[in-house]
Amino acid sequence: MSRWYSANVLQALPGGRRLWRFSAKGSRFVFDGDRTLTLQEPAPAAAVGKNWKTLVRPKLNVAWLPADKVFLRAVQLPGADTAEIASMVELQLEKLSPLPVTHLVWSFYLMPKTEGKPDALRTVIVIIAARSYVEEFLGELEGRGFLADRIECPGLDQLLSTKMNEDGIWFFPGGAEEPALIVWHYGGTIQNLTLLPLLAGPERGPQLKAHIEQIAWAGELEGWLTGPPRVHLVARDGEAEGWKALLASWADQGVEVLAPAAPAELAAFSAERSGNNGATSNLLPPEYSKRYHQQLVDRLWMRGIMAAVGIYIFGVLVYFGVLYGCKKTYNDAQTELAALGQSFTNANAHYTEIGILKQRQDLKYASLDCWKATAEYMPESLMLDGFYFNRNRIELSGTAATETTEDVYAFHDGLRQAQDAKHTGLLFSDVKIGTLRLQGNKTVWSFTCYLNSETQ
Repeated sequence: MSRWYSANVLQALPGGRRLWRFSAKGSRFVFDGDRTLTLQEPAPAAAVGKNWKTLVRPKLNVAWLPADKVFLRAVQLPGADTAEIASMVELQLEKLSPLPVTHLVWSFYLMPKTEGKPDALRTVIVIIAARSYVEEFLGELEGRGFLADRIECPGLDQLLSTKMNEDGIWFFPGGAEEPALIVWHYGGTIQNLTLLPLLAGPERGPQLKAHIEQIAWAGELEGWLTGPPRVHLVARDGEAEGWKALLASWADQGVEVLAPAAPAELAAFSAERSGNNGATSNLLPPEYSKRYHQQLVDRLWMRGIMAAVGIYIFGVLVYFGVLYGCKKTYNDAQTELAALGQSFTNANAHYTEIGILKQRQDLKYASLDCWKATAEYMPESLMLDGFYFNRNRIELSGTAATETTEDVYAFHDGLRQAQDAKHTGLLFSDVKIGTLRLQGNKTVWSFTCYLNSETQ
């Protein structure tokens, strides 16, 4: 049962349908609930529908074929594996089936071996139904949203759920407009079983008696009927009395009444049998099973593709949304930048103007510092004829008496030692003698003084 997560069993009723729902618990199915549906009401998709979740939580959908549309036969075959028994049953279909072989679907159920008789023949219950009706039945289920994994016969489950521990006739009355199941159990196994439609009214008793006598005669000929049959009536209290009175009129060994399994118990038993080892009793044609599986695969693929397309479209929308937001931020920044551009230009122009004014101011003070240094260090014996200030240097020129040439050198040394206005360093980085020559009775001199960069 570990393969299945849940199961649904659908029963066709004269005026509608009944759906039982089960959950798998270990090796059993536990009842979850039931629901009665009208003929036109679709099956609840949440309960019976299949989607991607069923890949990890498999769901089993079982549909019961109406009992009056099924034929049951019992045959005795040599013990063998399932494949060999299926071949032997197929060879006998023409003899067992009331329908042409080409117009039916069939399956079988292999009964357990008889205890203490390992070499005895095994009973095989053959289940037969008209293909046309099965296809019509499946079409109705498909129209109501129920895709069956298995088509089962409820009479088989009623039979298997009853413990037949005594030889005799086991009689299972059917519901309204349903045939009765008559089972002949002898020698520890089922020798014969029949689904018998019974007429309503006074003809029911003679019809049933005639059928019993016919089967009894066949059993005597085949050798399995060893004594007068005892009748076991499997019926509910409300209907047991009427059937008991009908059967007691010819049952010499008396009638024993047993309670049948409740419909919910039968549904659970059918689900468990189908989920465990009921592979051979399935009446669903293989082509329908393949088609349902392919439809599920196609539906999952389409939903997966639609989900991928939806995610892609959502991603594209998110992308364009983010792109729009980024573009809007960019445009706002461009607008703000354009507004700040003129302010930056004006500020840059003001900065340049301030720089020029500051440079002029610095040069003005630098020229005054140079003039001060010249006035302080030039000896009185020298005559200053020219003072030219050009940004980073000054050019001094003048004359001196011939005998005071040494004062020119002293003036040169003084300028080299001159301090700036803050007394943090030298005023000039270099003082070069440009001209020093005799001209008549005078000495002509000129200096080029380079301002220290820190004083500019």
